[in-house]
Amino acid sequence: MHSLPRRRDTTQQIDLDLALGPARWVTIVGPDGTLEREPLGPRRMRIGSGTDVDLMVLDPHVSRLHCELEPTPTGVVLRDLGSTNGTYVGGAAIREVILAPGVVAVLGSTKLIVESDAPTAEIVRFGSAASVSPLMGAVFAMLEKLAPSDVTILLTGETGSGKDVLARAVHERSRRAAGPLVVFDCGAVTASLIESELFGHEKGAFTGAVAERAGAFERADGGTLFLDEIGELPLDLQPRLLRALEQRQVRRVGGSAELPVDTRVIAATNRDLGAEVTAGRFRQDLYFRVTAAVVEVPPLRARAEDLPLLVDQMLEGKARPTPAAMATLAAYEWPGNVRELRNVITTAVAMLDGDMLDVRHLMFPSTGRKDRDLEQLPLAGRSLEAIERTAIKQTLEQEGGNKTRTARKLGIAASTLYEKLKKYGLG
Repeated sequence: MHSLPRRRDTTQQIDLDLALGPARWVTIVGPDGTLEREPLGPRRMRIGSGTDVDLMVLDPHVSRLHCELEPTPTGVVLRDLGSTNGTYVGGAAIREVILAPGVVAVLGSTKLIVESDAPTAEIVRFGSAASVSPLMGAVFAMLEKLAPSDVTILLTGETGSGKDVLARAVHERSRRAAGPLVVFDCGAVTASLIESELFGHEKGAFTGAVAERAGAFERADGGTLFLDEIGELPLDLQPRLLRALEQRQVRRVGGSAELPVDTRVIAATNRDLGAEVTAGRFRQDLYFRVTAAVVEVPPLRARAEDLPLLVDQMLEGKARPTPAAMATLAAYEWPGNVRELRNVITTAVAMLDGDMLDVRHLMFPSTGRKDRDLEQLPLAGRSLEAIERTAIKQTLEQEGGNKTRTARKLGIAASTLYEKLKKYGLG
């Protein structure tokens, strides 16, 4: 008598799926820019270049068994498995880390991003700035406390990271919100005019001064003066700025009277002012005066979880990004930060041919030379075999000898490539 087949008990599996929450995916951006998107189940996913892994990566710099992803109720754990070249997140080598959705991990020349259908984390706002990143949340909290006071704030961080937006938000949160916010870019005014623009001038003070003019300090009286890129201020003008900050008085160019000003100052820089002091380009006394409260604004690549929120805000409902487009955006390092992202999205919207923003709509700044158009190359009179051999040889060199990527770049099967390498003596 044959026994009935045993029914597999799926209760434990269902419970585990429920505990892990919403569905997750893994996006792999290969060295040649190709995208692969795989579902991440409830079990560990082993990743590497070998054949006995769950997700194979075609990258010569990735170990056969490089790393693994382990879904847990608290997040997806990324764990390096003793790889030769290491696993990096945020530029630092990691052994084990919870990989937040949207954050990029680097394996060799390959980028890995975990996506999730989980509801967006709580959005924290400060003025017109919004974020789901704990890093930005800490920045917002600090500025919220500083805003009601008259303490001088120095915002540091890379160009395009949003320091101007935060300065405006501080002003709007301050007791000076009803007063003016005057923005003065220390790097955008010629050296000969900075003194006049900052402190004002009297009629006839210099050629072209046909009337008296109030400077930025006077115009900001009762409000806030935002000194953007203060590290660009010429050394000979720094003592005057220090005196204005300490005495709350200014003297116009060509004038003799000291004019009182009630102005709160917020400064910003993308330079290391401490290093500038050491190099003799920034006065130490002014440095101590403007660094009463220093707030560092993190670059976009350090808060990648903000990317979907920022893209959504910038699209303004005009389109929805495809998963491939979001993966491409997440894999980019954004040297120009939020400002560069806005430029890319604005251009993409102009290129739209529907309501979906895809990879083909994304245009990034060119960082290298453009290859000559094939039609312009001097190929006439050369045999097809010679042209083919040259194309294979150059592509193989370009791909660092990696035959898998070479075959993909040439649009032929790997087996075909091996035959041609043997034929042309390139193997």
